[in-house]
Amino acid sequence: LKLQSLKSAGIGSLGEPPPAASPAAAMAEQAAPDGTMLAGVEANLTAAKESRKRAELDAQLLANRIALLKQEEEKAWKKIEETRKRATEVMELRKQSQDKFQAKEDYYKAKWESIRSAQAQNAENRDKSKAARDQTKTGLLEQKHANARNTKEQSQTLLYQKKEREAQERQANMERSQYLKARKEDAKRRAEEERAAQMEKFREDYEARAAQEDLLRARTDALTAKMEKEEMELIQRLQNTQTVQRDAYQALEEALGHQSQQISSARGAPRGPGGRAVASAG
Repeated sequence: LKLQSLKSAGIGSLGEPPPAASPAAAMAEQAAPDGTMLAGVEANLTAAKESRKRAELDAQLLANRIALLKQEEEKAWKKIEETRKRATEVMELRKQSQDKFQAKEDYYKAKWESIRSAQAQNAENRDKSKAARDQTKTGLLEQKHANARNTKEQSQTLLYQKKEREAQERQANMERSQYLKARKEDAKRRAEEERAAQMEKFREDYEARAAQEDLLRARTDALTAKMEKEEMELIQRLQNTQTVQRDAYQALEEALGHQSQQISSARGAPRGPGGRAVASAG
């Protein structure tokens, strides 16, 4: 009922006041009694101008919405590029950490190989020393046997002296052997203590370095987790932006469809003199 009252009051379907009659139309109506046809032509021209203005306004609004959508799309792509850049930085940091850890592993491996080589060389030197001592001992025994054979050929008066000398030599050999054995055991004990102390030092140094590496790795993992969380937030924001873009496009399509229906309804409605829409009887 309100729409019919507005139409009867002279307001169009779009809520705009009816166009005023042109001076040419007024003069035509005063000049000739059959000016109805001229008035109709003038009314159609006025309606066409109004329709063109509305179309231009709709086009301008549409252009504004398109520009806004392009700006939003540009912002979304800019955020995508920033996210990709941060992901590349995270991967580079992770690779640098792995390379650093591998370098340290190679360093400790080479150091351990050097220690093992030194131990093998020390064992070889010990074997050579033992062989030299055995050879010396064998020479002494051979010399002793030769002296004994020579002594047996001497007179009986020298037998006691020979036996006494042999006893003294045996005692000296035993004491020398005990002395050499004691020195060997002492040297071996000191070498074992030094090696144990060196291994303990290497172990403590390795554990300290391993603890430092664990701390650095924990910090790197925390930084990586933080950046991954930030990456997920950026991805979620981008998805929300894309959802807003889709909603904007859908709203635009609905607005355009509704506007087209209104224009079609306005064009299809019957009009009376002066381009006014005539209200239906219903």
